[in-house]
Amino acid sequence: GVKTHSKTMIVVRREPDGLRSYAHIGSGNYNPQTAKLYTDLGLFTCRPEITEDVVELFHSLTGRSIKYDYEQLLVAPVNMKEKFLEMIDGERRAHELGKPARIIAKMNQIQDPDICEALYRASQSGLEIDLIIRGFCVLRPGVPEFSSTIRVISVIGRFLEHSRIFYFQNGADDPVNGLFFTGSADWMVRNLESRVEAITPVESRAFRERLWEILQLSLADQRQAWDMLPDGSYVQRCPGDNPE
Repeated sequence: GVKTHSKTMIVVRREPDGLRSYAHIGSGNYNPQTAKLYTDLGLFTCRPEITEDVVELFHSLTGRSIKYDYEQLLVAPVNMKEKFLEMIDGERRAHELGKPARIIAKMNQIQDPDICEALYRASQSGLEIDLIIRGFCVLRPGVPEFSSTIRVISVIGRFLEHSRIFYFQNGADDPVNGLFFTGSADWMVRNLESRVEAITPVESRAFRERLWEILQLSLADQRQAWDMLPDGSYVQRCPGDNPE
């Protein structure tokens, strides 16, 4: 009864040692036109713990079973919002205990009130939060004693910034060893509660390094990035500026 917005594919292949499943979980549509205009990300994997979840997701979509939880995937409207809230709160608690903690999230829009309130609470503990939000953002960053450690930028470039990356440092001394996720959902009520969405963890060290590079390039952008001010207005960065 809800729109299917997830970007997922499953292929089952007969191989010499038996059947093997391959899954793709992406942030963009399988569309040859938008693929030329959007920047997107996708994970292609044969890891059983991921492919088994994708198979279960397709069973749910075809009505053959009802799945209320998944081992690896974050699936809306089943467990995604709950898991994101848990991870945001987990970063807040880690920071309060003096452990390495940070949140960086890149997506199209942010509008869900529960997510915004969780981010505000985390900021009030002193947690550093960077949000790379191309479109609209109802959260107000940089408000003293309320959201002073939250920064919001919008990157507007030649191609539509459509990829989604969610990063939680999770106590890791090496930031690349933190938790990385990618997939189809923004932090909006419609994505988290009224659509079928899929977000996958990224375990490969090489892939996590690539996602970290993308996040750092976006945060350091001095030409196509716009900083959101506490009043909701935006100021474009200029070459030579030093981002905080």
